[in-house]
Amino acid sequence: MEQKQIINIINTIGKLKDLKRSGWILRNVALPESDADHSYGVAFLAMMFAPENLNKQRCLELALIHDLAEVYAGDFTPYDNISKNDKDKLEREGALRLSKELEWPHLTDLVAEYNDKQTPEARFVNLLDKLETVMTASYYDSNNRAPQSLIDEFSSYAKKYAEQFEDCKIKDIINSF
Repeated sequence: MEQKQIINIINTIGKLKDLKRSGWILRNVALPESDADHSYGVAFLAMMFAPENLNKQRCLELALIHDLAEVYAGDFTPYDNISKNDKDKLEREGALRLSKELEWPHLTDLVAEYNDKQTPEARFVNLLDKLETVMTASYYDSNNRAPQSLIDEFSSYAKKYAEQFEDCKIKDIINSF
């Protein structure tokens, strides 16, 4: 591995650690999680809850990269005034830039698989993405990290998303909030 590639990896990981999640910033959360924190949480949930009929390694890969393109695209919330097409375009461009910098052409395929929900693993990790956010809202509420309660807003959004899933343990966990 060349020094340039190592430096690009260090910088990418650092940028992901520095990128604070917009939804928490908008709600004035003290010490909001970063995209790296969130991605770790989603990966942890994938490790814990991936059903046997899914490829756990693929779930972990998707969980770890699902927000990586935000290093260049930015972190958007459902309330931002940006269309899904524009958001997807920015993330595709960010993934392409990262794939070149990291010398990892497969990254663009992983990002597309996740964003387009092309596989059962991608759909499952998308659901975990919502669950992790609900769990984080619950944690922030329990630790008085925001001036207002967060759980109702974030669980309501996740519950609407989870409705498209039939029989799923993750849906049941989301609905428990």
